[in-house]
Amino acid sequence: MGKGQFMKHMAHANPVPNYVSFISKNSQQLKLSDAQMAQVMEWKKQNHSKMHEMVMSVIEGEKKMAQASLDGVSADEINSMAEAASKTRCRDRMMEILDDAQWSQVTAMVAAK
Repeated sequence: MGKGQFMKHMAHANPVPNYVSFISKNSQQLKLSDAQMAQVMEWKKQNHSKMHEMVMSVIEGEKKMAQASLDGVSADEINSMAEAASKTRCRDRMMEILDDAQWSQVTAMVAAK
């Protein structure tokens, strides 16, 4: 799977903004220090494989749910198959790395997209 396709799957699997990617792409506009950028990249390095696994899990889970629906499985059982995933840990870490003005700028820029 190519990066573009994966990013589409990630946006589908979890519609919360990808803060690391957004902050990395806009680091100059946000005036991140070298230390802040290093922390962002370290977070990315530590969590990239976890995010990939989550996306693939959602994709596989959706396939299983679709098949369960075709097989006549009850709505309650299908709903119990759904897993919630969250990017809030990432958001919270980015909020720790950036100062308040930078975080406000990120949220305004993401909202304007």
